[in-house]
Amino acid sequence: MIFYFADAARQKARVVIVGMPLDRTSSYISGTRFGPNAARIGADNIESFSPYQHRDIAEIPVHDSGNLEFSYEKPDAPVKLIAKTTRAHYRAGKKQLAIGGEHTIAPAIISELSHSIPNLCVIQFDAHSDLRDDYLGEKWCHATAMRRVLEYIPRQRLFQIGIRSFSRPEEMNITNIFPFELLSPTKQVMHEIGSRPAYITLDLDVLDPGTLPDVQTPQPGGCSYQELVRALIQLSELNIVGCDIAEFCPCGCHPSPGSSLVAELIRELALLLDKK
Repeated sequence: MIFYFADAARQKARVVIVGMPLDRTSSYISGTRFGPNAARIGADNIESFSPYQHRDIAEIPVHDSGNLEFSYEKPDAPVKLIAKTTRAHYRAGKKQLAIGGEHTIAPAIISELSHSIPNLCVIQFDAHSDLRDDYLGEKWCHATAMRRVLEYIPRQRLFQIGIRSFSRPEEMNITNIFPFELLSPTKQVMHEIGSRPAYITLDLDVLDPGTLPDVQTPQPGGCSYQELVRALIQLSELNIVGCDIAEFCPCGCHPSPGSSLVAELIRELALLLDKK
């Protein structure tokens, strides 16, 4: 099973899609392991042409490498596999678009990229700050994702947009946290990042549950689909070196409106990675 628009050979592809169905620490609604394949099914209901970017993804070389197969005997085994996979893609000159799976995939990817891409900046779209040092006894989990990222990049290079759930009140005043809003902050983030390389990590619970209920930790008061897409397009002038999209938690394996929504966002992210 692959995205119908991602049938280029790996050697010729500029963008590689890889499913990372990590579902080890889901603490509310489990099922993110079904996210990558559900999105692939949902893609059959969307056009390859993006009316937002006026480009057709079928016209760029994208390769779908399938899903990683995780082993859970050791808690750090999935993290090591994600880092190894990411390293291989970038050494081969590809840009990676990862599909989760829980948000723990993001620090595993960024830990690898931070070693090979100087001055890497990270843009997080999310309902949650993910700044806990540990959660339910876990250092590496969906609720600590950005705290782990800060072990690899400095605070001033992490931009957190749309956050509306905080573990402590003082988090709301931390540098580069932008509560609730998406469109105004992305303009500021564009200016602050400038020509430096940027990585986008998109937790789907940034969307309002009325738009996408199928997430692991739904949070009221989120943005609309149009707001999210417009915010992403505003970032199109950045040097975007990679993306992930996480926390899609389909309630079943049958096609759903949520599956097509996620598939369309994957189309938009892939086009951003292949900016002309």
